[in-house]
Amino acid sequence: MLSLKVSMSCEWDLERKFLAVHSSKIEVLASVSREPLFRFEYVRGANSVPAAHLQVHAHRDAMTYVMTTVGRTSKRPGRSAKTDGLPKLQDLHFPLGGHRFRPALEDVVEMLIDEFNLDHELDAREVLAEQRETWRLTQTKAAVRDAPEAAIEALTSMGYSISPPEDTPPPRHHGRLRAL
Repeated sequence: MLSLKVSMSCEWDLERKFLAVHSSKIEVLASVSREPLFRFEYVRGANSVPAAHLQVHAHRDAMTYVMTTVGRTSKRPGRSAKTDGLPKLQDLHFPLGGHRFRPALEDVVEMLIDEFNLDHELDAREVLAEQRETWRLTQTKAAVRDAPEAAIEALTSMGYSISPPEDTPPPRHHGRLRAL
């Protein structure tokens, strides 16, 4: 009924220590069409599109077909209780990074400018970039607080010396990001 097609291209990071994803594509296809229903893509050096993005290819009939046959087992409340009996495309929730790494409002606004030619001030892209940087730095600090062991591991691998503060118990979540 559904197929998942995944491809990744990796390269060494700048320090040649770790493999880094250069590009990736995750496609979900229905057996009724060769065109994907939707796909998640990442392109490290993207200039004309967002680096990480979701593209929906689904025609209403193909998505409705899949949602009525496979989607009946969804655990989401109300999925099968639609007034006209048919699920709707907007009933699907596409994950894009979780609590810490979700797209920022600035990402959506820039997408509207790029994809729909939204009217904007001349300096809008610069303002969006500045605000996006502020958002992502804040999220990075929060992620470090969520997983200090991972931050310590990364910093010590770069040569930093880290010592815990006195009278502080060790973190209890052992490297797993806590739910927010």
